[in-house]
Amino acid sequence: MDSNGELVNSAPSAPIRHENLWFPGGDVVLKTDTHLFKVHKDVLSLQSSVFKDMFAFEGEQAVEDGAGMVHELYEGLPAVDLVGDVGKDIAHLLQAAYYRDYYDRYDDGTPLETIVALLSLSTKYDFKLIRKDIVKQISRNYPNSLTSFDRIDQQSCVPDFYLFGVHRGDCDFRLLEVCHTADADILLPILYYACAEYDSKWIFKLGDRLNKDCLHTLIKGKFELEHAVSKLLVSLPEELRSISCASCKPGPYISHLQNIGIESFLSRYEGSSMLFELSTNCCKRCSKELESQIDAKRKEIWQKIPEFFGFPGWEELRERSEES
Repeated sequence: MDSNGELVNSAPSAPIRHENLWFPGGDVVLKTDTHLFKVHKDVLSLQSSVFKDMFAFEGEQAVEDGAGMVHELYEGLPAVDLVGDVGKDIAHLLQAAYYRDYYDRYDDGTPLETIVALLSLSTKYDFKLIRKDIVKQISRNYPNSLTSFDRIDQQSCVPDFYLFGVHRGDCDFRLLEVCHTADADILLPILYYACAEYDSKWIFKLGDRLNKDCLHTLIKGKFELEHAVSKLLVSLPEELRSISCASCKPGPYISHLQNIGIESFLSRYEGSSMLFELSTNCCKRCSKELESQIDAKRKEIWQKIPEFFGFPGWEELRERSEES
């Protein structure tokens, strides 16, 4: 009923033909909530094992049923109802399959909703090449190298640091959600790490769409990561005493250590930055050695990040990704 008290037809509107995906020579119609797509079985079968099996099964059924069973048709063509799929998301997938210039894995201006749709649906329908390209693009922007991630972490503080059409920080939870659903294990540890930067209040606010198990893994991993960081900080006074030269031995100390907070991003604990904030009474050589020890411990923590979130090590994840 509208503001004038008149009844308004609330029935969903019928799906319409998609202007870029309605091919005159198409031999099957895909139906979604908002759009119809007249496409080619052969084109989809070459790229998707799911569509290949679907069309093969329908062909077998048609032979078995003969004239005894009526299959759904649209203008004389077989019609497949993609139940549960959103029309605009299917449009992203089909355009990536048909048009080579629609999706470029090196274009980080591709909208986030397109990235999410392509990863989700390429996984569901087994478009292997599209999925592989999406995974590689996300991996490039969320590298599992400490040095590379440090660089990105520093850039993300810049107000206009955008990724996929939004501020980079707005990508973290959305990508974690879709990668968890799509079983993109190679991406999950680094995305958990990216989301662990937020404090618990923000995690529960931003992670309201996350699967319960996914959220539990994030909170647990964040705790283990921060515990490892706290152990690093607590170890520094003893570390300094153990490396001090004869001239520094009488009483080496570190001050202002209490001002270093416990955070989840390891870029915060880079050796030279830490020594800049801390104050020691040791010589230049011993300070440099302490800096090296801090960086070594930081790298040890980085190597354990997949383990904190319940995954095998970085190297094993890379090998699995190459095999898939």
